[in-house]
Amino acid sequence: MADAARPRRRHLALPASRFIGREGELAAIAGLLRRGERLVTVWGPAGMGKTRLALELASRWAEAQAGEAVWLCELTGCRDLRAVCGAVARAIGAQVAAGRREATLVERIGRALATEGPALLVLDNLEHVLEQTAPALDAWVRAAPELRFLATSRERTRLAGEISYELGPLGLPAEGSTERSAAVALFLDRAAAHRAAAPLPPPGDEHLADVAALVRRLEGIPLAIELAAAREGVLGVRGLLARLGSRLDLLAGAARGREARQATLRSAIEWSWDLLDDRERRALACCSAFHGPFTLAAAAAVLAEPDAAVIDRIEALRDKSLLRAAPPRSDGATRFALYEVVRELAAEKLAERGEREAAIERHAAFYLAAGEAAAADFERRGALDALNRIAGDLEELLAVAEGALALATAPRAGAEAVAEGALALATAPRAGASAAAERALRALCAIEPVLSTRGPFGAQLELLDRALAAAEALAADPRVVARALAARGRARRLRGQAEAALEDLERARAQAAALGAEALLSGILADLGVLHHGRRDMERARDHYAQALALHRALGDRRAEGRVLGNLGALHHDERRETEAAAYYEHAIAIAAEIGDGRMEGIFSTNAGLLEQERGAPAQARRRYERAAAILGEVGDLRLLAITLGNLGALHHEEGRLADARACHGRAVGLLREVGDRRSEGIALCRLGAALASVGAVDEARRAIEPAERLLAQLGDEPDVELARVASGFVDLALAQAARRAGQGEEAAAHAGAARRRIARAREGSPSSASRSDDVRLLLRILERSLAALGGLPEARAEGERELLLTEGARFVRPPGGGWHDLRERHAARRLLHALAEQQRCAPGRGLSLAALKEAGWPGERILPEAAANRIYVAMNQLRKLGMKPWLRRDAEGYSLDPALPVHYVAVEPAAGGTGRI
Repeated sequence: MADAARPRRRHLALPASRFIGREGELAAIAGLLRRGERLVTVWGPAGMGKTRLALELASRWAEAQAGEAVWLCELTGCRDLRAVCGAVARAIGAQVAAGRREATLVERIGRALATEGPALLVLDNLEHVLEQTAPALDAWVRAAPELRFLATSRERTRLAGEISYELGPLGLPAEGSTERSAAVALFLDRAAAHRAAAPLPPPGDEHLADVAALVRRLEGIPLAIELAAAREGVLGVRGLLARLGSRLDLLAGAARGREARQATLRSAIEWSWDLLDDRERRALACCSAFHGPFTLAAAAAVLAEPDAAVIDRIEALRDKSLLRAAPPRSDGATRFALYEVVRELAAEKLAERGEREAAIERHAAFYLAAGEAAAADFERRGALDALNRIAGDLEELLAVAEGALALATAPRAGAEAVAEGALALATAPRAGASAAAERALRALCAIEPVLSTRGPFGAQLELLDRALAAAEALAADPRVVARALAARGRARRLRGQAEAALEDLERARAQAAALGAEALLSGILADLGVLHHGRRDMERARDHYAQALALHRALGDRRAEGRVLGNLGALHHDERRETEAAAYYEHAIAIAAEIGDGRMEGIFSTNAGLLEQERGAPAQARRRYERAAAILGEVGDLRLLAITLGNLGALHHEEGRLADARACHGRAVGLLREVGDRRSEGIALCRLGAALASVGAVDEARRAIEPAERLLAQLGDEPDVELARVASGFVDLALAQAARRAGQGEEAAAHAGAARRRIARAREGSPSSASRSDDVRLLLRILERSLAALGGLPEARAEGERELLLTEGARFVRPPGGGWHDLRERHAARRLLHALAEQQRCAPGRGLSLAALKEAGWPGERILPEAAANRIYVAMNQLRKLGMKPWLRRDAEGYSLDPALPVHYVAVEPAAGGTGRI
């Protein structure tokens, strides 16, 4: 044991710069040491700040553990075990005679360490001497039981008892955020230090947003951030962003006073490269062909080596911090990834080895085969797993498309003209360019299922435009071109470009027919049916659906058959043929359930729910919507999920659940903006605006409806434009209600009149917008009932005369044919009526027992059965006197409302005291 009187040594030379961030990491590592772990290795890639973290931890440890020695042993200059022993001996102040055998040196240092008692020894930069040093380190750990070792390395020691702590990037701000994350704080601090002679004013939001974008591009790597900050004074943040195409060269020579291995990103990564053997170098170089996370199977294809060898290479690169573990995905496969700075250097090495084109060719072949197989599987089954496989490879498939397109369109000027990802030199013959254009189209068609279901819509449009232009100029395979034309037509339709979509689909149809490609033709005919349906050309839509259905049945394609049947249901729905629509929907849903296509089931369950809602069956509609939302959420089809949420929100609005309506519509708008479905976004904004106006948030409502009206007007569909006008009727209604409360009768009547005129306009013509659009009909129903709730307005429609109208919580009630009554002070009667109304909407005709009514009317109160029955009788009499007598029923089950009585909630509350006349 060491002499307690001996002064404790602290060989620590801290950097002059401030330590920023990493508080969580410091606490975690200190916790490992305090709980008695003997060897902790902080490992990670070049530039991650391992040394700086270890120094900070050692400094804080020295302050907290005043009786312990803390030593720093820098191993960068060591090249063998003898040099390591000398460095450790110098750090701890031990006298070790020169010229001794290595084994003797290790033993003597072990004895010296054992005499020190509790202490912390930091071994910095262990990776390059790890193989020689590991046995010695193991011996020292066993020889000095009171000593703790903290090592920093780009590779784990894998010694028994080692606790490895992987150090990742600094915390990054979210996309579009201006938060001062650790990475942003480090950049600002270091940039300010370099500008000490001319300090800048505090950064504003715009500057912070640029810094946030920069540190995200630098992947939160501290060394990269510090080197960039050193050049901020010359280039500015935006200049740095514009020059990040080559991080290795941009961030070179930017700082003095660093060791050579950390002076630039290039030297830091070259240091790690030099520690690899040739097989590992080849593996890392080939991995630069990947643009994102990749699986072992993909690595095996690109490396063109046996699986066992690939596993060894990937494991070695992972252990040396040159590969990182990627976040898990839904398919559960383990994935690896390179930091961009590592990938950049590895790509240079791949080119130097003369293997670049071959590696990229193997990469493209693997992902194209996998993507096309998954797309065909999705087209056949509509299965979630197929969609997830494409989504998992989306980044790589886009890279395949972009690389092939670069070759197909590159000028014949030599290899320098071809962007990364090209599969051969730009001097390739015309046949090679044609094949490259076909490959680009095939990759873009393979990713369509993901982009058409999860968005963003139109993400591949620019690439499809370029690839189709090149393919047609180079006389590419007409079957591939026809499939790509159809894909572009669908993408254009979803972006609201109906005329351009029609042109693409008609060209695709003609080519597919000429080729005799019936499977391709049948899908294009269905797409044309959808397009004409959206344009309200019902006869053409019906004709194309019929042709598609005949082909699908002849080919035995059940999924495609179900899709067309469901679309025929929607066609009959829009034509107000409700019985036929319901039959088609049920047939389509049955086929979807039979083949396990959740997406199709979700689509047509939503449509069937809308039909149920229109037919006055809200409980059934709600069940349909909720099931559809669950299915579509699981499938990951954000567009259809948003549309379903919008319909559910409209049902909430119709039932008076305005908070739920706002939440559904708000989420729907966000999802539709994310995926880029402009028409559906406009409809969702109209619905959101109507819900906001119904709670009196007039300014917010206008901010939703006005841009929606502009957007829908640009798309040129008249019923959709009329929908925005009907939504504005809710603003008129809210203003009428506010004026009435203020005693401004004439102004209230004027606003109510404006709402009535909007209703009349939507119902004008043959066919009217109301008859052509279920979205318009839905908002009209809610608006008309709410307008009727104001009461006593000149020329007010009596649309709800045969309905029971309630406000939220049954605070006010209007029996069929009667006036409004205020139940706010009649608590028991109000609660009982509310319970009966909910039962009517969920289970028409089914009675509520006396026990259920007692709990509804007097919740939590202890009442004898006889007394409860008497109270219920008295409350029911109050309701009868308000005009509910013809509609209240009593039988063996209990009390209920007449099952033929429609029950609806409205958002407008009448004036207190009865009729609410102006």
